[in-house]
Amino acid sequence: MARILSVDFGRRRIGLAVCDELQISVRGLPTLKVQNFNDGVAQVAQVAKDEGVGEVVIGLPLNMDGSCGEMARAVANFASQLAVLCNMPVRTFDERLSSVGAQRELHAMQAKKRRGKIDRMAAVLILETYLQHKGR
Repeated sequence: MARILSVDFGRRRIGLAVCDELQISVRGLPTLKVQNFNDGVAQVAQVAKDEGVGEVVIGLPLNMDGSCGEMARAVANFASQLAVLCNMPVRTFDERLSSVGAQRELHAMQAKKRRGKIDRMAAVLILETYLQHKGR
């Protein structure tokens, strides 16, 4: 099995997480601070290469009714650009409520600098949920 990189896309910050080769454990990676869309694609592609992953999963922020909004369209565009640059499977995965869950967990931990940690935790939750879904 290949390692998987999870991405919580944002226009200024991108949360990341990666799993081990057995796809059992997930660890958060440092949150990327990006200048623009292309910088974000390039930075994530570099992390994917550095981490030796075989697949990337990006949280797709659908509206609660399942429809695509502006951010979901931006994620779809990001995913397609990343797939071309990385030359590996890049999938989107419904991330509704992952950021909410991350905020709840971090609130309980009383983190001082939550912004970057929320993005990282959201990426961890996206990947953990994706792996659970994939294992069904």
